[in-house]
Amino acid sequence: MPSETSEFIVESEVTPENIHRLFTRAFYSAHVDEDDDIVVNAEPITVYLSINKDNKLLKYTAPFRVDENAPLAQKHALINKMNDDVILCRFSIPEEHEDMLIADYFLSFGESIPAFQIVSTLRLFASVVSNAIGDCDDDDLIK
Repeated sequence: MPSETSEFIVESEVTPENIHRLFTRAFYSAHVDEDDDIVVNAEPITVYLSINKDNKLLKYTAPFRVDENAPLAQKHALINKMNDDVILCRFSIPEEHEDMLIADYFLSFGESIPAFQIVSTLRLFASVVSNAIGDCDDDDLIK
């Protein structure tokens, strides 16, 4: 078996099962949920990784609860600050769930992708999101 640093995953092998195995080989606690998302415990956050085969994208998503009693303008100010200060990922509050904050990032996999890139992107995403919350959430809106 090739090492994680030299292994390439070809497009046809970018599947929930193969990505799940990749994370467990990297010593992450992970499982595939009923929507075929790979759910990874990337302490201190949980990351959902979904595969968009049509557009050849991996989507890393981290959901958080937001204080439902805080004014929407205050929540938007927080999201705007995070999006201004953080380059790697995008932060949003869905219209239909104003008590949630979503952080996401897309990674293209084209014809193939290094296995290491999938795992290292998870590490970077989890770190950036955690730090962004710590640095920007002065009013403790994110639960």
